[in-house]
Amino acid sequence: MGRRPKVLTEGAEAGTTAPVVRRRRRTVVDHAAQGQILVASLLKSRGERGATQEEALAVVMWARGIHDEAAELKALSTRVRRAKTENAAERQIALMLNQSLLDGVISGSLAVDVNEAGGITFSQA
Repeated sequence: MGRRPKVLTEGAEAGTTAPVVRRRRRTVVDHAAQGQILVASLLKSRGERGATQEEALAVVMWARGIHDEAAELKALSTRVRRAKTENAAERQIALMLNQSLLDGVISGSLAVDVNEAGGITFSQA
């Protein structure tokens, strides 16, 4: 979906329009807001037990790792030789899974928790 064409006024024939400019939308991630949502989900899922600073940091760093991995895979996709040598297909599948989990937590359909061993777990909210 591009912008609406504007009617040209100077030096153009009556009724002609400018071409539609199509621009690629960039996804902007507000890391601070996302971190707040993740910590709120963690606290909600843990209830009265609360969460330590290390547990909250683990959840936020997990999300940051997803964004870093996405950026790295995007950079690798432009370099064909490197993409073949670093198991890009397996990494892409793992990234899609993690992005789906992150989207679920952000939307509120999944709750995030940290188990005793430090692993991140998910449950239906």
